[in-house]
Amino acid sequence: MKHCLLVLLFLALAAAGAAAQAPRKDRPAPGAKPAAAVTLPADAEKISDGVWRARDAQGRTWIYKRTPFGLIRHEEAAAEPPAAAAGLRVREAGPDRVVFERKTPFGLRTWSKGRQELDADERAALQQWEQSARKQQD
Repeated sequence: MKHCLLVLLFLALAAAGAAAQAPRKDRPAPGAKPAAAVTLPADAEKISDGVWRARDAQGRTWIYKRTPFGLIRHEEAAAEPPAAAAGLRVREAGPDRVVFERKTPFGLRTWSKGRQELDADERAALQQWEQSARKQQD
């Protein structure tokens, strides 16, 4: 019994010593440059809540987004296809009301809006749906 306790004590001390000598991953290595924090330029144009657009000295356009983890930025793509309209089903629910449906990991999400209240993605999906409906009628 004494031998088992001594072996367990020895193993615990060895593990504690190895953990103390192992380099910590949350600290940068000595001599490494710290990551620069992203800051919002003074001339940034507000696109929506928590989203801005700014152009740098080299002429590149950057999108800045406020996230729960801080401010992030990514380069704006030159011409993005309207991917948000993909997977969005549209149907009319009256003369001035449109119903949208989208599959999500949590099930089918359905919402309706008036034609005057649509955002850009919803407008694009509605136009695409109207064009496909006209093609089917012709």
